[in-house]
Amino acid sequence: MDFTQIWNDFREGDDQAFSILFETYLDPLYRYGMKFVSDEDIVKDCIQDLFVKIHTNRATLSATQNPKFYLLLSLKNLIIDTITRNKRLTYVSPENLPFIATYQYGEDEDQEEINEETKEKFEKVLGLLNPRQKEAIYLRFQMELSYEEISQLLDINYQSARNLIHRSITKIRENIDFSVFILLFLKTFS
Repeated sequence: MDFTQIWNDFREGDDQAFSILFETYLDPLYRYGMKFVSDEDIVKDCIQDLFVKIHTNRATLSATQNPKFYLLLSLKNLIIDTITRNKRLTYVSPENLPFIATYQYGEDEDQEEINEETKEKFEKVLGLLNPRQKEAIYLRFQMELSYEEISQLLDINYQSARNLIHRSITKIRENIDFSVFILLFLKTFS
């Protein structure tokens, strides 16, 4: 599907295009939001607010080459705003926003091939990465965003985004086979 065209159709008032955007990005937005707060209600409310807001303001939305990026950035900003307003939670600056990543062991045929030692190494390496490194790796390999988009989401410059991912990959490779790590990492976030 050409999501750039779907986005443009949505901006021009096509409700079917809005439905496609909602159905396509609901799950990725939910998974991304849950990486910052463990309160499902906050994440679901933010996603709902996001879609209500873009539907209401669709005529004034700008064109974008990557609607997924636009929605991820908007959701992250809504979560930060909600955390700031919510008296039950303490304010966390965007740089210190936690990124929750734990490996979920399930009944999966592929997982039978992964031995306990590899799982332990994976968890050790995951523990070595700070939240921004985890988020950068997630955005690059799970969400397939460009370095430019990652730099905007993390509010850092382009070169810093490349360096952050490079240092993360180097740290990973020093402790575990990178292809095994990415396989397990993608399973963690799916």
